[in-house]
Amino acid sequence: MGWIAVAAVAALGAVTAGCVTGPSGPTADGFVGSDACQKCHQAEYRTWKDTYHAKMIRTLKDGLLKGAGENWAKDTKGTAGPTKGNIDGQAYKLEDVQLVVGSLWKQRYLVKNPATGNLQFMDKQWNSVHRQWENYGQRNDWETQCATCHATGYRLLSYDPANPAAQKVAMSEHNTGCEACHGPGAKHVQSGKGADLFNPGKASKEQASLVCGYCHVRKENYNFKTAQDHPREDQPHPVVGQTFKAGQDDWRKWYPDKMLIPGVNPAQPVSKNYPNTDLNNAFWLDEQAQKSGLHDARKHHEEYQEFIQSSHYKKNVLSCSDCHSPHAVAGKALSDPKATCEGCHGKKYDVSKIMPGTGSTAANLFVATHTFNPNQARKGGPRATSAPEYFYKK
Repeated sequence: MGWIAVAAVAALGAVTAGCVTGPSGPTADGFVGSDACQKCHQAEYRTWKDTYHAKMIRTLKDGLLKGAGENWAKDTKGTAGPTKGNIDGQAYKLEDVQLVVGSLWKQRYLVKNPATGNLQFMDKQWNSVHRQWENYGQRNDWETQCATCHATGYRLLSYDPANPAAQKVAMSEHNTGCEACHGPGAKHVQSGKGADLFNPGKASKEQASLVCGYCHVRKENYNFKTAQDHPREDQPHPVVGQTFKAGQDDWRKWYPDKMLIPGVNPAQPVSKNYPNTDLNNAFWLDEQAQKSGLHDARKHHEEYQEFIQSSHYKKNVLSCSDCHSPHAVAGKALSDPKATCEGCHGKKYDVSKIMPGTGSTAANLFVATHTFNPNQARKGGPRATSAPEYFYKK
């Protein structure tokens, strides 16, 4: 992937000087944005807007959590809140925050990075459950580290391996929009035909889950570096100028020799540790794991790597969306994931015991495991259960 590949994007209408830190609208890849879907799919759009997929990235006024705003200077334990940028070390204030990331579990804060024109994280995150400030040390531009899964239609516009700081990116919209799961919608908008859009509900279990797995996975990328020249933790399309298209692309096959994705790459089992990487101590390797062959996550966003170990996946019983509803459909409400377990197993299993919180997402805060071990012995830790409250009330 060399600098010469940039010539391939000359026809893209969204190309601009510098990195594009905000949505750039319809693209040459056929992404039209979620608002275009609303016109015909009102029930789906309305219920999607209420999900956390639609609330991952927001402006300060739209998304600042009440607890964080009230305790910005310091929390009730006396711990100071965010004061500086992680990359440049410069002082920043609340009013400097451009975007907030997350809400249910934790929240992080993005300010400008003058050196690149991108966004950098501040030095603290807000723990939504324990209502406290915690150190956060991510020292890479958001656009070149996290944005493939914090946005829809993300693509590199240019990339020089010898100068990753100069890379340019664009995205069709912030958050996990309709087209993140259904693929580009321009052709469907024009024709109105269902066949012109990917429908996970009509796809194979493997293919449907693959869409979720693109983001609900922990990986380390040596093919593309961040603007700070570190391995990325996401996976842009291998061709500069193109983006992941649900139902069309198999990201598992993208430059596998330059990706670390334990459990997904057959040569990289979850039964092995990967020190000096982001996958260090990522999965439990203890006696329970060895006996069961099921390695629960020790870090967050590893659900896909857990799920593909399960008999649910291996026996082609379930896809992710059989239990999790990204949106409702006309005449049918959002499903309750816990209730879907009872639909097949009745009262045989206690979901809280089968799916304890094992993946750490913040201090003493954990996300549920998805290995579905019927002999699960882990107790698990606290999980987020309460809906967020916001500082700037609407």
